[in-house]
Amino acid sequence: MPEENTPIKIAYVIGGLPFGGVENWLLDLMLNLRGDPSVTPFVINVSGTGQLMPRYEECGINVICIGNDKATIKTHRIDTVLALRKVLKTLRVDVIHTLHFSGDFFGRLASIGLGVPVITHIRNIKSETKARRRFFNKLLSWKTTKYLSVSQAAAETIEREHNAAKRPVEVVYNAVNPAKLDVEAFDLKEKHNITGRVVIGVGRLVKQKNFDLLIRAIEKVRREVDDVSLLILGDGGEMPALRELRAELGLEDVVHLVGYVPNADVPKYLRASHILAMPSDYEGLPITHVEALFCGLPAVISEFVPSKEVAADSSLICKTETDDIAAKLIQLLNDEELYQDMSRRALSTAPRFSMENYLKRLKGIYREILG
Repeated sequence: MPEENTPIKIAYVIGGLPFGGVENWLLDLMLNLRGDPSVTPFVINVSGTGQLMPRYEECGINVICIGNDKATIKTHRIDTVLALRKVLKTLRVDVIHTLHFSGDFFGRLASIGLGVPVITHIRNIKSETKARRRFFNKLLSWKTTKYLSVSQAAAETIEREHNAAKRPVEVVYNAVNPAKLDVEAFDLKEKHNITGRVVIGVGRLVKQKNFDLLIRAIEKVRREVDDVSLLILGDGGEMPALRELRAELGLEDVVHLVGYVPNADVPKYLRASHILAMPSDYEGLPITHVEALFCGLPAVISEFVPSKEVAADSSLICKTETDDIAAKLIQLLNDEELYQDMSRRALSTAPRFSMENYLKRLKGIYREILG
């Protein structure tokens, strides 16, 4: 335990910094810890890769890179463990806080013999498909001091698939800085030639997000509601297939695939939108949904999106089926009284998830595990 009035040194060990919710959460956390006299944070990027690296640099956040390519994070790389261990010893950190499978794996191995407590932060409910990863997750639970999860659903995943050593698990829901959401809405007519109401989806363009089902659902919605468009923010491997589907359905003027946008621009799009749609196969607790609460945005989310734990009264829950997604969107678009009630409930729920409250809780956890 550091001496009284001495900052706690925290090493945030992450596998990489691609565009995604975990990486943007960590960026927001670093910005909010800047100037905090009680904590000295370090970001350690094990692979040394990621599209968000320049953004961290622009914000003046120093990122310590262990490697410079994704080969660095292959599980057989003992040299990565040793290099990370050397950095942790040099920094003389008080707590290691790990993120991503690679951060969890290398961070816990590197901690062996250092006498430093390790927090392993599980942010998804996805089950690992690789047997060796499942094995390492359970084995390395003995090098975990405490698990954090972003939802009750993620906590259940920890107990089922990680926590062989029966370490304590604590749920800490995601949070955002309300000031980040205090922005003017984009003029979507000027920016993308969009008029009318907008359904927005945000995230990496990967299978799990089911953006293909959302596009098909919008085609059905348009048969009953002709003033609605779909805006999808994000990039990824599914972009060519989604563009092809959009063309196949004749929705080029209705479905707007914007691609990657800076994290700071997402709230401006949310402010300009009518409904958040998230029909994913799995999530942890999406920060985008927390941001949408601060914007008073009702949501249509799948039964597998754990933000239903905190935003059930401002969300309609859908199955991961085109017809049901469409039906829930139509319900919100056609029932103005329901829409306004859910919007008010979103705004009343939001303050619970401010970064200020989050930091108080997180720093309390650090102090607790340090005794």
